[in-house]
Amino acid sequence: MKLKDIVRIAVLTVIGFAIGMAISMLTGTLGAIALYASAGFAAFAVGPVFVITAKKVKHRWTAFLFWLIYGLLYTLMGYWIMIPICLVSAVLAELIIGDYSSNVKVSIAFSAAMFVVAMHPIIFVKVLGAEGITKFAPSISSEQAQWMIQFYTGKAIAIAVVCNIVLESLAGLFGTYINKKFFEKSSKKSVL
Repeated sequence: MKLKDIVRIAVLTVIGFAIGMAISMLTGTLGAIALYASAGFAAFAVGPVFVITAKKVKHRWTAFLFWLIYGLLYTLMGYWIMIPICLVSAVLAELIIGDYSSNVKVSIAFSAAMFVVAMHPIIFVKVLGAEGITKFAPSISSEQAQWMIQFYTGKAIAIAVVCNIVLESLAGLFGTYINKKFFEKSSKKSVL
């Protein structure tokens, strides 16, 4: 992998992260729906960027670097606790993606990695508890943390998991579609 490839990965990751964050902030205004699928909606913006990055660079560690940089961007926002979650996503994506030639594997790699990122609120609630959440995410008040603890019951978690599996899977397919439609060279000749 050349420096040019690393720069391409970094630039595209920043673009995907920024658009995804903007969408997450908008879906955050939807109330409880945001707790089920905020990252699921953002995945429709991040998915095409991930697929384009993977298919353009096509080098081992591309997916890993994408998710590592994604975690570092969270850190710059003050959420350093996202680094371990993004590292899990990075390893998972890299294991699934293989040699970057299969669109199906690239799509599945994105969907699986984004699912891990999407589940971070539930992971925080179950692992850290209310006190831990406020300690590691200072922007969340103790009242908000308590509300999250009460919200994420077994039923709510099951709904969130199903919603995000569906949304992340569709976002991975959408990313592949966008890449094929606009970024891959077509072997078909124009009729005109």
